[in-house]
Amino acid sequence: MLQYRFQSLRVRLLLPLLAVALVASVGVAVASYWLGDRWERDQVAARYRGIESTLSAGSFPLNQQVVASIADLTETDLITLDEVGLVLQSSLGLQRGTAVGMLKLQTNQTIGDHVVSFDAEKYRYAAFELRMPMLDGTTWVAVLFNESQLRGARWRMASLPLVTGLSTVILLTSVTLLFTGRLVKRLTTLQQRVGNIAEGEFATDVPAGADDEVGRLGVAVTRMSRQLLQMQDSLQRQQGEKLLHQVAGGLAHQLRNSITGARMAVELHQQDCELTDDSLAVALTQFEHTEAHVRRLLTVASGREEQDQPEQALSCLQDSMRTLTATAKHLRIEFEATLCDDLVDVWVRDGPSLQAAFSNLVLNAMHEGSRVSVECNVQEETMAVLTVIDNGSGPSNDVAEEIFEPFVTSKPEGLGLGLPLVARCARRLGGEVQWDRFDSQTRFCFRFKVSPHSP
Repeated sequence: MLQYRFQSLRVRLLLPLLAVALVASVGVAVASYWLGDRWERDQVAARYRGIESTLSAGSFPLNQQVVASIADLTETDLITLDEVGLVLQSSLGLQRGTAVGMLKLQTNQTIGDHVVSFDAEKYRYAAFELRMPMLDGTTWVAVLFNESQLRGARWRMASLPLVTGLSTVILLTSVTLLFTGRLVKRLTTLQQRVGNIAEGEFATDVPAGADDEVGRLGVAVTRMSRQLLQMQDSLQRQQGEKLLHQVAGGLAHQLRNSITGARMAVELHQQDCELTDDSLAVALTQFEHTEAHVRRLLTVASGREEQDQPEQALSCLQDSMRTLTATAKHLRIEFEATLCDDLVDVWVRDGPSLQAAFSNLVLNAMHEGSRVSVECNVQEETMAVLTVIDNGSGPSNDVAEEIFEPFVTSKPEGLGLGLPLVARCARRLGGEVQWDRFDSQTRFCFRFKVSPHSP
């Protein structure tokens, strides 16, 4: 497996920019130096021609004062010599009559072709022959340009773009470090959040920040983590339901045998006893409902699809009310129920699911409090609401957010299967179940779909 050495994105972005800026600066400086050299040569040639034409057309004597003045005005140095190369006048302080054999006195010279040194200074020069009526013989004029001054001019031409380029490099470096630092910080945060997601922390929030590519990547990662969290919840729910089906199947097999024997015993007792109330009839009815629930549990546990049993909503609730009223009386619970008359004309998709949810909610409330109230009415044309309120302490904070999940309970003897069954019944009936606390009471709201005719 190939191993790659880590290199910060800051370096990856900064080095190419600095290299390009530095090469550009040096290139501009070299070009400026070359152009400055060309310009300086042209300027020197023009100054030389100007001096030559001026002195050739002049009628003034070339004494020491005139030579020094012309040298100052033209920023050059002048030496006048006779035909044998002896110094006549000089702005360099050469003595009159000094022989300067190093100067080549030739006509049609070009500035830069010859270089001469005086007092450790190098000069580029050219000489021309000057013929004037007031002069006896031939006079040569050598025009010298200081090489160090010319070089300084060329460097001044190159230094400005070089300094500008280096300043740009420094500024570019600072700005790039600032922005790449922010970018790297955001990417580092994003990397940490993605690492958390990879370790299974799907509830991790990724700060989006600015609306740019990195920000949109953060939004996409957040959306992915939410989807993974939903998938995890769905998988856990499926596993819980699978385990619930297995437990339900085992319990159903045991309950079916026990209920069958109990129902037969009650029927025999009913034949031998002459009771004035219908208590045994209620018991037998509840045995029949329980047997129906057991059969449905066996169907679910075997993996087969449950068959809907449409029933009138009020009829389902009233059947359950007989047992719940007896249970409340036995437990000495203050029980109050209000069932709206509108429930007579509406149907539910599956009657046993409504009964199971209703019974579980009320029995759970009876185990929690001493006063339980129930109300059910049709609030919309296709939706009814069943409300169960008790004065108990409600679910503990440890399980408050997960009470509808299988096997979540705060009761030592509880299995945590009642409220998950209620939530499953709500989904089956096209509704939902919610709970809250108000005025020291616990309220469960079970919403389910109804229709004016049998589905």
